[in-house]
Amino acid sequence: MWKNGFIIIILCGCCGYSTRSVLPSSYKTISIPLVGNETVRPGIGDLLTNQLLDDFTKDRTLKIVGIDKANLSLECKITNYDKSPQSYTADQNVSTYKITLGAEVKLNDQVKSEEMWKNDVSIFITYDNQSETEDQGIDKSVKKLSQEILRKVLTSW
Repeated sequence: MWKNGFIIIILCGCCGYSTRSVLPSSYKTISIPLVGNETVRPGIGDLLTNQLLDDFTKDRTLKIVGIDKANLSLECKITNYDKSPQSYTADQNVSTYKITLGAEVKLNDQVKSEEMWKNDVSIFITYDNQSETEDQGIDKSVKKLSQEILRKVLTSW
């Protein structure tokens, strides 16, 4: 009797979820130009550019190269930055803020000279106003947005 249960466990154990890349094997390189910034928050495009370069370098699925040698090109522009109170203390001071960050992201096939996909990507984070600055909150939001963009590039096929 336990043999039937054992077989079911083995068969079910073959199913799973993975976040590894599903990119076609022909794509080996990517170019990441400077991120545009359509918000009133200065410097946030530069922060995202640097974070994307960092995250793609650490991931190592795609090698970052110049636009003239790239299979893919990732174009991004930040379209939304919003900071709003999330919670308050008993004396009505803001205790946490919510930062929402949105970007328009476009992935281009440089070999075929065509747009592969275009998405709006949006994230939010909260930060503690008592122990963190707005700049630290922005850093957290930029990291989260970059990781979401990387995930979409590698798995949205």
